[in-house]
Parts: sequence; structure tokens; C-alpha cells
Amino acid sequence: MTETCYSKGKKVILVTNQTKNGNWLCKFSIPGFSHPDGALHGQDPSKGYKTEWEARTNAFQRAKLLLDAPQDMTQGHLLEKT
Repeated sequence: MTETCYSKGKKVILVTNQTKNGNWLCKFSIPGFSHPDGALHGQDPSKGYKTEWEARTNAFQRAKLLLDAPQDMTQGHLLEKT
């Protein structure tokens, strides 16, 4: 399932799926936001959630943290990766 949310005026796209063992995972992307790890941010598949709601909430919180990070920290992280 795909859902669109907004934080600080930025679009956050959440993509949820259910694993074979019944846990829920959610990836997010922020169009137009450059980040060193690529466009789609996931989570460790072994740390799934029991409900779709929990997975989406966690992904949205991670997206908000990324958007709240100071710009120089994001750029510094990018320099370390290259």
C-alpha cells in the first residue's frame, strides 16, 4: 500500500508491505530530497511490526528525523560516504 504524507511542506511517500511471517515493513521516500543512501529508505526486515499502522508510523517518524537534521549534518554524511 502506498500513502502520501507531508512534513514541513515536503512530500513523504510511504510504501508498506507484509512479509511471509506476517510482520509489516514500511519504506519511505522524499521526492526532491537528496540523501546519501538513495531515494527509498527502508528498515531492517528482521525488525518488522505487528501492524501496518506501526510500520507506517515508524517510517514517517524516520522521515521527519531526516527532514529535521541540520543541512550541514546531511552534507557531512554525504562527504563521509564518498
